Amino acid sequence: MPKLVCLLAAALMLVSGAATAHSWYPKECCHDNDCRPVPCAELSYRDKDVVWRKHVYFNGPMIRESKNGDCHVCVQEGLNANIIPYLPLCVFVPRATS
Repeated sequence: MPKLVCLLAAALMLVSGAATAHSWYPKECCHDNDCRPVPCAELSYRDKDVVWRKHVYFNGPMIRESKNGDCHVCVQEGLNANIIPYLPLCVFVPRATS
């Protein structure tokens, strides 16, 4: 029984930690888990835009400074995965220039 209590306590701590890990995403960017961490190597820069997966462009106020120094994208699933797979909301990069 004590092992079960310890396991449940550890699981609860992991879940609550994951829930607050990205609590800094602003509401205008993140609706129902639209934001996720990504490797910074997945992002490229074209002029003043940040590009993810070669076709998803973020510009101007969509580009924000990451609160934890890592890269994150906030996108909504598009209506048709073949035509528009993602609708860009925000991107977080270390030391963003918007």
